[in-house]
Amino acid sequence: MSANGHRQDEAARARTLREARTLALARRGEAVRAGAEGRAFLVCACGPERYGLPLAEVAQVVPARPCTALPAASPALLGLVALSGGIVSVLDLARALGRGGTPAEEGHLVVLRGTSVPVALAVDRVLGTARLDGEAPDAPEGDAPALALGLGSEAVSGYAPAGPSGTGDFALVDLPRLLRRYLP
Repeated sequence: MSANGHRQDEAARARTLREARTLALARRGEAVRAGAEGRAFLVCACGPERYGLPLAEVAQVVPARPCTALPAASPALLGLVALSGGIVSVLDLARALGRGGTPAEEGHLVVLRGTSVPVALAVDRVLGTARLDGEAPDAPEGDAPALALGLGSEAVSGYAPAGPSGTGDFALVDLPRLLRRYLP
């Protein structure tokens, strides 16, 4: 085989590999979108309670770190942390839901995506992911149904019974409702 023929074979092989890689990356994006639309949740513990955060709205999970407190801030706003070269506001998920308690010294920060300012939620621990099959449970109207279920606030939009994920049952958190009182 000539050198020119060998180069053509290499170029064709490289083109085929690029096309296959492009298709694989495109399918991965479709799977992520489908999982988000299929009601996938990151299940977190805050004390004895478990809450599900929509996985599509989670950018990353990192170990908790000390926050710089802000004077006269809401009790739910723990402060600010430096993360990936930026400043991120940290909200205690339990306090933001009106559940009280003290945040764990060692826990996780769940960094959210799509917020007007960078926000992370402090949780005691991340338990894993869960997926709801079919329709999500009906959202309660206002505060009363959520409180009647013992779920805490209007930002709790439903309840997921324990499934095969091993995360147990959990309350579904409506992040836009939760964050509207803290974000501009």
